[in-house]
Amino acid sequence: MSIFLLKELPRYECLEEAAADIPGADASICEVYMNLLHTGEVIARAEAAFLSRFGLNQARMVLLFILDGSPTGSMRSSEIAEKSSVSRATITGILDTLEKAGLVARASDPNDRRASNVKITPAGEKLLAKVRPEFMRWSAGTVGTLSPQERKQLVELLRKTRQSFEEPSSGSASRNGCHD
Repeated sequence: MSIFLLKELPRYECLEEAAADIPGADASICEVYMNLLHTGEVIARAEAAFLSRFGLNQARMVLLFILDGSPTGSMRSSEIAEKSSVSRATITGILDTLEKAGLVARASDPNDRRASNVKITPAGEKLLAKVRPEFMRWSAGTVGTLSPQERKQLVELLRKTRQSFEEPSSGSASRNGCHD
């Protein structure tokens, strides 16, 4: 997710000036939108720098977390793609990288010769055991200055904003305690 990142966002007065020339434009909406994009990019860059210390990127870490959370200890790559909302081809590339690093292993599916099961290796488990607490501390630092009430409010506002971009689907995750 790399976008052109302004060092400083435009002052509100500048947005008001620009909006004045456009019928129906609202400078406050533009301000919110620009702040969302800017904050997302700042966080993404900081997270990338953090994860690079462990030889990971966001996609690799998420894939390892998905595998680690599997009740059976292994999953088909198609299941991983479904859980991560990316294509099977993308998952294959990520798995290739993780497999070369010795963090996951693939084995033939005994029930379907065309498919393979992916399992996190002991080295992958060891890396996750190291990354998980560090990541929790790092991510706490990103919003730790907000009060519990502010964090809850932010989550609700972000969820509401995100819903305007999401298409309703029959297979979307339900609110079972682990998903939105």
